[in-house]
Amino acid sequence: MGQPRILGMMAAAVLAVGGIVLVGRWGQKANIATSALGPTAGEPAIASITPAGTDLVIGIGAGDRLVGVSNFDDDREGTAGKPRIGDYQNINWEKLAGLGANVLLLQYAQDRVPPYIQQKCADMGIKIVDLKLDTIDEIAQGMMTMADTIGRPEQGRTVAAALRAKLDAVRLRVAGRPRVRALIVTNDGNFALAGPGEFLDELLRIAGGENAAESLGKPYPEVDREMIMSLAPDVVIRLVPDGDRKPQVVQQGDRIWDSLTDLPAVKNHRVYVLTEWYGELPGFRVGDLAQKFADILHPETTSPESQK
Repeated sequence: MGQPRILGMMAAAVLAVGGIVLVGRWGQKANIATSALGPTAGEPAIASITPAGTDLVIGIGAGDRLVGVSNFDDDREGTAGKPRIGDYQNINWEKLAGLGANVLLLQYAQDRVPPYIQQKCADMGIKIVDLKLDTIDEIAQGMMTMADTIGRPEQGRTVAAALRAKLDAVRLRVAGRPRVRALIVTNDGNFALAGPGEFLDELLRIAGGENAAESLGKPYPEVDREMIMSLAPDVVIRLVPDGDRKPQVVQQGDRIWDSLTDLPAVKNHRVYVLTEWYGELPGFRVGDLAQKFADILHPETTSPESQK
């Protein structure tokens, strides 16, 4: 990927803005109901070629403003049935025009938006929102940026505060517990890891872990078997988004890790697979991911909220 959260956590919250209603207990899962109708004339009509950006729009309760999503967005609540407008390699500009899009979400490195995209958007009167979502702070800022874009700044601040509340609750759960030396693996085949300086690393630390890949000094290093053995993690967390629909991918990974019989995590049967669709996404659900990390690293602290 190379990209990739305490106020009244247990209080009931109801937020109604512009016909969108968020009902739920902040810090757990909010049930988001968005209008099936698209944006009305003069409102921001958002197209996204970044799944993380798409998720933030839906997460702040603005799914009604989405007129198109990327080829890589899963079919799920908020994206199912939405027109696909392309990806970083190929944007369907004709479809964008037909959808009336006036905002385009991107996720490029700073100052790296290709000139042809800038020019095309300028010609079509489309505003570019280029999101930087490498860290938890940037994800929270992304929520507020999207809320500002649609004219609902208070909504963005509320949702960002709820995310931070959930993460603080996870910190509190594991406070005083011994740190667990762990690896987060984003690809079993080439041992792609979550290294230091990005949101998965931050979530691991919030959940009471110590990143065994910290010494590698890169956000997303790829290593060999010998390096995995030298890192000697006590826990391995494998992220296989939608792995329940890709059992062969999970099973392939099982065989790889089972072969590392001298690895502490394997010896102690502490290799875990998370198949949630949001497992590698720097989006709205990072608080849920932190809870799942804490459940794995410190199962004795598992909270009722993490089971929902």
